Amino acid sequence: MFPLWAEPSTDDGQTYRITLRENLRWGGGYGQMTASDWVYMIRNVFQGEDNWAGYTSAGDWFRQGEPIPVEQIDDLTFAIRLPEVDPSFPLKPILWGQNCLPRGILEKYVAEKDAAGLQRDEEITTLQYTGNLGPYTFDRWQRESQFVATRNEDYYIREVEGLGEEWYNAPYFQSYRIQVIAEESSRLNALRNGEVTTAGIPPKNAQEFRDFDGVDVYVQPQPFIQAIKFNMRANGWRPFREVAVRQAFACAVDKRVLAENLYRGFAEPAFTMQPRFSKWYVEEGMQQYLFGVDDLYGQEPARARMRRGIAGTGYRYDGTTLVGPDGAPVRLSLYASSASETNQTLAELLAQEVESNLGIAVRIETIPGNTFQQKYAVNSPPKGREVSWSAGTFNGGPRDISVSQEPWDMSVVLGFNTYPRTPSSSATFFDERGNINYYGYVPESNIPELYAKASQTIDEQRRRDLFGDVFRNLAREQPFGFLLLPSNIVGTQDELVGPTETFASGWNAQTYYFER
Repeated sequence: MFPLWAEPSTDDGQTYRITLRENLRWGGGYGQMTASDWVYMIRNVFQGEDNWAGYTSAGDWFRQGEPIPVEQIDDLTFAIRLPEVDPSFPLKPILWGQNCLPRGILEKYVAEKDAAGLQRDEEITTLQYTGNLGPYTFDRWQRESQFVATRNEDYYIREVEGLGEEWYNAPYFQSYRIQVIAEESSRLNALRNGEVTTAGIPPKNAQEFRDFDGVDVYVQPQPFIQAIKFNMRANGWRPFREVAVRQAFACAVDKRVLAENLYRGFAEPAFTMQPRFSKWYVEEGMQQYLFGVDDLYGQEPARARMRRGIAGTGYRYDGTTLVGPDGAPVRLSLYASSASETNQTLAELLAQEVESNLGIAVRIETIPGNTFQQKYAVNSPPKGREVSWSAGTFNGGPRDISVSQEPWDMSVVLGFNTYPRTPSSSATFFDERGNINYYGYVPESNIPELYAKASQTIDEQRRRDLFGDVFRNLAREQPFGFLLLPSNIVGTQDELVGPTETFASGWNAQTYYFER
């Protein structure tokens, strides 16, 4: 762990003291960053009534529907008192990379729950409050074009002792510019011509850039999994609720061919919600769930599981075609991202495999990611219909009642984080009442309980065993059709010093420099 603004500590793994550095100063005349700023924001925004501010990770600050107690200890220290032991808490998204706003800004909007005012606040939208807190200072933002920041001459980290000499004059660039170049070929040409310092590279172009003088290519492990999300809500295809049906789709896709051909070898087959490079991944007991490779790929294993899953439902095979209770051939929708050629090609290959191995026709729809979230992931009960529970924007209640604005069957638009450092952070994806469960998954086994037990276990070996049970159950139930764990491929001008081919490369980007 490399503490930035604050350092966590605990004696029991349940109460965490968060101690801020003394030299953190807000801009805009708000003075020193204190524990009061944090406690006020946590209580009134992160845990605000009815999530009035629309904070997307509000669920992280509650346990069993109750807010996690947070108390100020002194000017620079506050305590988070968890209802249970959690040894991985400091590495979870709730604290990792967490930001804050000055209490003086928030107080103008909290009393009236003025979300619109908060969103329009000029001090926030132009980052006037950031003071010495970051390596760069806001300059200008031309929407859909570029974001420009300039070197912060007051960056707090240069005053911190014991970090190593590379931090003493960071950052080493006068400006930092993020450009929006919508066309993939234009982005790659900009990298090739030295017009940008760094850019992502699609798998199909990786070897070309490896052979290109002037550009260094870094292949980095990354935590995001590519999977087919099945809509198990009332406006999806009902057979997806059966484990055997989801297994059938996993068996219908040759994951090794996808990894080698579509991703040019820059991806590994995925079978559960954890990458192999994670210390929590367990091989034992997984062999029987390696769907999509060897004997568990192809028409025979796929259709055998499909027949098992649809038994007694009215669905059946008419020759090689799956037909519904009305006798009509089954036709399903599959949504892909309009922003990624690789994602669209993935959808096309999946459609071919599903039709060939399961006898199901697939209609592909391409869509921007934000549109998919708004119309297909966000769900709620019909107007005037009461529900017994709601987990928020992406899980508005039981799957038979809460549905999205538009119907859908399958999607590869959104990737999910496997959280290799803290696997229990993915529990919300696989809990019926999880706040990200937009697809309406209801676990058949005790997956949420295993997650909770692992999260609360201090002994590392015991925790690893429990996570092994979690990952085996997920591999069996296939809440997603696990497909691939692609690598992150980044190209940089060869004069840039700092990037590495490691997981989470970039945590120290403030120390990168040009070798000239």
